[in-house]
Amino acid sequence: MQSSSTQLQTVADELESSAERVIEFARRAGADGTRVEIEAAESRAVAVTNRVPTERSFRGTLEMTVTVFREGKRAFAKSSDLSDEGLSKIVRGAIDSTAATESDPAAGFADPGELARDFPDLDLHHPLDWSIDELGAHAQRAEDAALAHDTSIKASKGVTVRTVSGVSLLATSAGFLATAPWSIHSIACAPVAFGTGERQIGFWGDATRAFDDLAKPEDVGALAARRALDGLGATQVPTQQCPVLFEPSASLELLSELVSLASGDALYRSGSFLKDGIDSPLFPPHVQLDEDPFVKRGMASRCFDSDGIAGLRRKVVEDGCLRGFFLGLYAARRLDLTPTGNGYGAHNLKMSSTRTGPHDDFAAMLRKLHLGLLVTEMVGGGLNRLTGDFSRGAKGFWVENGEIRFPVSGITIASNLRQMFGGLQAIGNDAITRGGATSGSWLIDAMKIGGA
Repeated sequence: MQSSSTQLQTVADELESSAERVIEFARRAGADGTRVEIEAAESRAVAVTNRVPTERSFRGTLEMTVTVFREGKRAFAKSSDLSDEGLSKIVRGAIDSTAATESDPAAGFADPGELARDFPDLDLHHPLDWSIDELGAHAQRAEDAALAHDTSIKASKGVTVRTVSGVSLLATSAGFLATAPWSIHSIACAPVAFGTGERQIGFWGDATRAFDDLAKPEDVGALAARRALDGLGATQVPTQQCPVLFEPSASLELLSELVSLASGDALYRSGSFLKDGIDSPLFPPHVQLDEDPFVKRGMASRCFDSDGIAGLRRKVVEDGCLRGFFLGLYAARRLDLTPTGNGYGAHNLKMSSTRTGPHDDFAAMLRKLHLGLLVTEMVGGGLNRLTGDFSRGAKGFWVENGEIRFPVSGITIASNLRQMFGGLQAIGNDAITRGGATSGSWLIDAMKIGGA
């Protein structure tokens, strides 16, 4: 919320009161147990396109989800009405919905010993009290920088600046009650470069908890413009097998595939080739993957998950071996495993290599690639979770003798994720952080390139 500490506490108190009333209403209505999640937030957003404002918004949102458990069944309902009448109505709706569900032994509350007990200040709440006009001027600085970068940048698909702050609450009839204030500030820029009979759209953005940590708008605009320019004149390369270097933003997409494969939904519902992979080699021994829910100002930092369970600082991948999954309570019970506090997802992942040295910057990674494909963007989706077969459209650059020669587009890259992970030769020290994950560029020993 755009508020002082006193106002913030008032909002938290109001949410706690509402949650306690919901739990009491549900008890009287016959629920065996109740979980209440509430999020109250305020957001400001502006967008400019070709120096014309295209969005100017200020809004407040409130969403409450009530889950009730009755006779081994569970059901939920959503509302934004915190009046007694509204709370009573959402409870009745959830209770009535249990009649249409089946008993589920995996549903229910966490054991008391699993619940979070410590709530350190993670420094996640940094509201920005800027006017819409001030945000608009900030966005225009990014677009001006993009348009001024090169004469080939003649238009823009827009710049968006957004600031959101709020309070989240989790309460259960088993006695858990906690609130968490937070904020997110973001900027995104998409300029258009024009060439001979073609145009390319570049994109770059950033998101942080504190506005002061956000990338400068001039830097965002210039980098987005450069990415648009770099795509002009792209061509295909012959179909072949070769090494592939994924720049950091692309390597983070591969890391997200790993997270999805090692998360509860894939493991117990749709299937994953990692299901029996705990303590088995997945990457070469030099690769490490760390998780830390308690990073100050981390985009994926939190003291508790959707069931009130605390996350852990841990090695998800240690010396190349998979050591753990990402499990909320329900998925853990379905798999007969211990929950890991990941009911809201993974926390601040950091991919690293014991081989990475201080001189392994992006230029050094190109030299390690020597001859092959540099991938900057991937499009489409093509992953078979059961087998690991992977295929995506891609664009980037062809590299020879460790130097970029020309841009490439209209190709596909294909392999198997197990082979790709096992063939991860090096990780650069050119790391970036996006959405709670950090990694440098990845050098994969071989993939099939589908082109001309």
